[in-house]
Amino acid sequence: MAELQDAPEVYARFFAPWLKPVERERRGADLLRPDLLEVAAFRFLPAAELTTVAPEMALRVGEQIGRMVAAARSDWKELCGRHDVLSREGLGAIDEAFDAHAVEELQSSSDPAEFGNSLLVTACELGAVIGSSLLAARPTLQWVADWPYFESTLVDRATGIVLPPFHWAIRKLSAQGVGGGLVERIGVALTHMGERARKLTR
Repeated sequence: MAELQDAPEVYARFFAPWLKPVERERRGADLLRPDLLEVAAFRFLPAAELTTVAPEMALRVGEQIGRMVAAARSDWKELCGRHDVLSREGLGAIDEAFDAHAVEELQSSSDPAEFGNSLLVTACELGAVIGSSLLAARPTLQWVADWPYFESTLVDRATGIVLPPFHWAIRKLSAQGVGGGLVERIGVALTHMGERARKLTR
């Protein structure tokens, strides 16, 4: 088995080429977003005030995220069995399925020059699933659209916490993610947001 690429390399090879050149230059070597970031100025702001894309593009992004969840339900139906992809059990089955062998096969068989390559599509499906699962569990979260759509984030209105679900998925499909723990990471993030919200409202 070939050596697995780490998350920054996966992003640089498969995702960075689809960014606008000015965005690649602005971000430099820091292409991957942190798993969680708190921005106090984002508290209480609606997604429409946080997004950098036009309203019609934001609508398209939301529709695309919905399509990716639907695609995941179809593609991973057998994998998840009777469980929905957004459920704890479904996410656990997906996490377990993308082990070192499966991730290595995705990395080695995908052509970075093709936007529809297997790794990018799988990461986008998984990111949409992670984001939708978080959104279902915490109503104060909202999608903030960006383009390419895999740059879209979730922002928690109660705390200003920013989560990048698609970047979580990229980490999962890299050397850092093959050990599992996706369900636990989602739980930790939800717990942290709940604790921060309680602290901020005291």
